[in-house]
Amino acid sequence: MNLRYQLGPSHDARHFAARNAVALAVVVVGIMGLGMRLLLVQVIHGERYEQFATIERVSKVRSTAPRGMIVGSKGDVLARNIESHRLEVLAHRVKKGRVRPIADTLRRLLDLTDSEYNGLLTELSKPVDPRRHKPIVVRRGLVSSHCPYDSHQLDLTGDHVYGFCPTCGRSYESVPKRHTCPVHRRKLVPSGNGDGLHCPVCAREFLDRQLCPYDDTPVHRGKHALRCAMCARTFNDEVAILRSHLHELPEARIQTEIQREYPYRYLASHLLGYVSRVSSRDMRPFDLDGPSRYSLNDTVGRTGLERALDALLRGVDGEQVLIRRGNQEEKAVNLDDLLAAMQPKQTVAGMNVKLTLDLALQRRAKVSMSHVHSGAAVALEVATGRVLALYSKPSFDPNAWSGRLTPEIKAHTDASPYAPLMNKALHAFPPASTYKVVTSAAALEEGLVTPKSTFWCPGYYEYGGRRFRCHKKSGHGEVDLGKAIEQSCDVYFYKLGEQLGIDRLATYGRKMGFGEPTGLEVYEQNGRVPNKDWYLQRYGKYFPGFALSTAVGQKDATATPLQLARVYAGLARGGSLPNVSLIDSLDKGDRKMQPYGRHHSRSMGLKPSTLKAIHVGLKRVVESGTARKSQLKKVVMAGKTGTAEAAQRAKPGTPPDIVRWLKDDHAWFVGFAPADKPRVVVAVFVEHGGHGGHVAAPIAKRIIKRYLQLHPTGPSYSATTAVPKVMGPDPANDFGLDHSSQTEPSP
Repeated sequence: MNLRYQLGPSHDARHFAARNAVALAVVVVGIMGLGMRLLLVQVIHGERYEQFATIERVSKVRSTAPRGMIVGSKGDVLARNIESHRLEVLAHRVKKGRVRPIADTLRRLLDLTDSEYNGLLTELSKPVDPRRHKPIVVRRGLVSSHCPYDSHQLDLTGDHVYGFCPTCGRSYESVPKRHTCPVHRRKLVPSGNGDGLHCPVCAREFLDRQLCPYDDTPVHRGKHALRCAMCARTFNDEVAILRSHLHELPEARIQTEIQREYPYRYLASHLLGYVSRVSSRDMRPFDLDGPSRYSLNDTVGRTGLERALDALLRGVDGEQVLIRRGNQEEKAVNLDDLLAAMQPKQTVAGMNVKLTLDLALQRRAKVSMSHVHSGAAVALEVATGRVLALYSKPSFDPNAWSGRLTPEIKAHTDASPYAPLMNKALHAFPPASTYKVVTSAAALEEGLVTPKSTFWCPGYYEYGGRRFRCHKKSGHGEVDLGKAIEQSCDVYFYKLGEQLGIDRLATYGRKMGFGEPTGLEVYEQNGRVPNKDWYLQRYGKYFPGFALSTAVGQKDATATPLQLARVYAGLARGGSLPNVSLIDSLDKGDRKMQPYGRHHSRSMGLKPSTLKAIHVGLKRVVESGTARKSQLKKVVMAGKTGTAEAAQRAKPGTPPDIVRWLKDDHAWFVGFAPADKPRVVVAVFVEHGGHGGHVAAPIAKRIIKRYLQLHPTGPSYSATTAVPKVMGPDPANDFGLDHSSQTEPSP
């Protein structure tokens, strides 16, 4: 018996050799595959996997969308975003022995006040929660290359000596030789105990002594190397100084954030408004069970367009994926399969908004009102109702209120009797004689008078045992409607008010556009058109004499300068009342500005004969009436002056100049030009300015003259031909805008 037979078929040599070869091949292929994989991991993709190996943590953080820009009609940037820097200290890295050295170093580099220094010591000494690494913000808005007051580029001009009080935190400049502010050229007035000086306009402080005039603390002297050409203030580059000393402060870091900037500062601040950080009230959701509209450290529009268009300007926040390696955190762009479940979410930038505002005309309005204390000017395009200029005085710097507000600016604003934060163009005041167009239209429409009907004016009108005075004590004699408008005869309109009654005056006032929103996209007051029911509800009584005062725009009737501009635009358009609009177009993100175009209108319901009679009177006002000194040389202008009785009693201790100012009447003028084919309408209001023809009309003349220079040709309307009513959907709805909350309910 041979060996093969004894061992069986499994021990066949040939079979064994074949199986051995197969096993060897499997092992070789496996080793080669393992080698190839090792080559792939270690050599070809070694750097990639090495990066993965160093990752300690992967997290998602919110990425704030950039806020949209606001630009003027010619593309001038009115609101934009700039970088802002803040200094933070990572409290979880601070050891006990490092608390005071850190505070001392920062006090030396940043001129911290005593309260800031002690507060920093307290924060650094607090126990740190290891689960929450919340940094301590030492200072926001660090000075770098731009002025923190007006965002103007800073220039390196050498050393400028300054003083700093560590107790109150005030900075002092050297006293100028002539004791006048280097920017506003105003005489400096004593401050504190009288040893210091400050500017009554910009509140800057000047001192040559060694003690602070407010608290007698020794003033620290230092040198600034940067100077702002706009406001003449001096600074140091705090960001550069801190970065050069970060080796001494390993626990500190400089963070960069986006801040809102308004390059034109005071020019259109009431329209633009300002933004600030969200408060606890802002964080509350509309729905108690729903999410909050904002997140911590968000900015929100507080006033003006920033508030009205906040939802559009904010955009949609996204998410970034951050990876931590050692002590550094960086943005992850793409981590393939490892981060497949944590893909970044793209941010959607806020819409850019283009306004109808003409900055050249806005600037002329500002310059034309430079000699008055308080007031407003509005210019509308007659054909469309577009806002060309809307200026309120005094103004404020929105840069200072957007996270950079100092105690000095806040105190100066609060103490001003002229209410700098109030937009007087959208605030209601007694319209005075500019309201007489309503009385005229009501009397003509009701058939009580014709344009040739005359009344005798002896200088007063007796009614109900009371004598109602005309502004001309000697009287105007016999006057018809045209002369009554031309000379602003109060007696003529007293008689019309008696015949019409308060309710019919209110009806026509509302038909002509008073007591209702104008359509503007920002908050505005509705004004007031009182009727008998309103008086009974408000005072519990009504006297027929109220109608006489209302007929001349006094008593409780109120209107905003914008409302008056709109009403007179309606008269200039032949009785077609336009909707006012400030927005020209919106950018949805495709870099194409989409027209906004809310050019709607409604009819006043007045006869052509009524419009013609009023138009004749308005032309005579400028030709030979109360505004005759404000005629244009080559263009005929039409309009109406107004002088509202508004004397106020001053509080005890009020300065004499403010007392005199409060005793004056309000001055009005509303006019359009050219008179027969109107293209622009301007309303001017001067608070406690005196006579409308002497104060307000010349301002309107300058604005209209500038408009005609800037726009030699343009769309116009016949002032006595009715314009058809424009119907159709409101394009504003395409952008999800809701204007219902932009006005206050009228009584």
